[in-house]
Amino acid sequence: MDKRILTVLVAMVFGLIILTLICLATIFVVPDVPWNPLSPSRATASAATKIAQAPTPAPPTDTPVPTYPATWTPTLTFTPEPTKTATDTRTPTPTKTTTPTATRTATRTPTTVVPPTPTSPPPYPYAGASGESKNNCANIKLSYAVTGDDGEPIAGFQVEYGEIGVLGSHFLTGPTEYSEIYGVTLIPGTDRAAVSKSHNWFAYLMLDGKKVSAAVLFTTDPILADNPSYCDNPTPVTGANTPTPGAVGCIANPCESTDAVNVKHIDFKPRILRFEPVATSTPRPGLCAPPYDNLIMPRRCSDCATQADAQRLYETVGGPEVDIYDFDRDGNGIACEDLP
Repeated sequence: MDKRILTVLVAMVFGLIILTLICLATIFVVPDVPWNPLSPSRATASAATKIAQAPTPAPPTDTPVPTYPATWTPTLTFTPEPTKTATDTRTPTPTKTTTPTATRTATRTPTTVVPPTPTSPPPYPYAGASGESKNNCANIKLSYAVTGDDGEPIAGFQVEYGEIGVLGSHFLTGPTEYSEIYGVTLIPGTDRAAVSKSHNWFAYLMLDGKKVSAAVLFTTDPILADNPSYCDNPTPVTGANTPTPGAVGCIANPCESTDAVNVKHIDFKPRILRFEPVATSTPRPGLCAPPYDNLIMPRRCSDCATQADAQRLYETVGGPEVDIYDFDRDGNGIACEDLP
């Protein structure tokens, strides 16, 4: 019996709670329900009743402004002054005017414009040097190593690389760890049109998003010969006029030569004397003017006669996205700002 009574009491309590929640929810959705003692309509009616019962204030009475009798203001009388008698004016005697002396005009001296002397940018803390490259008949690749002063691999560096003069051709490797050699594929061997000719490339070292070495410029050799289609047949077909490999117009694949550079290797190390190029301020004509035949030869700002020449070359090889000749060390998109 005690459990039944307890069950009934609990059910009543839960029922009252649910009923209360339903009433509150209904009041929240429809505030003007009859069981809402604080409904907006009742509050509005109550406020209107109180306003109607409030006494109306009496209108303000005008306070009379005191007036004063008019006062007499005397008028000033004008008294004429005595008339001044004019005195004879003396006419001055004209004086002799001297003839002006001709002044010699100064001779204009032309100003000699001295072009500013280009300032050498500070050296990078790291340098890249070409290592032992290899021939390869599969893919054209780049291999690289990043080592410290002790010759051990160091981590956290990336290499930015790409093809010189090809728009949008710049790529960034992942960070180094502690491996001795890393490699990336420049052109896969399946791209027969691309691997049948030479290509010019650049590669430089990056640390924390900043360039820390000068660019290494290099050329890779083709891994397939640009032969006529009949040169691909290994054996002649009986009764057909199909030449065999080695016939006129057919050459051997260059990847089979030990001198072919199909895998370029670069060693990046802290900058030391043996990696420094010989600096010279003598301009080298032809390196800063179209048609730019030898793009893998490093350039300096002093090779360009004007800033416009440097800017044109800078944009031709990928600037401002990549700066393979270090024409824009401050990264503002303007090449060789010291040039006239």
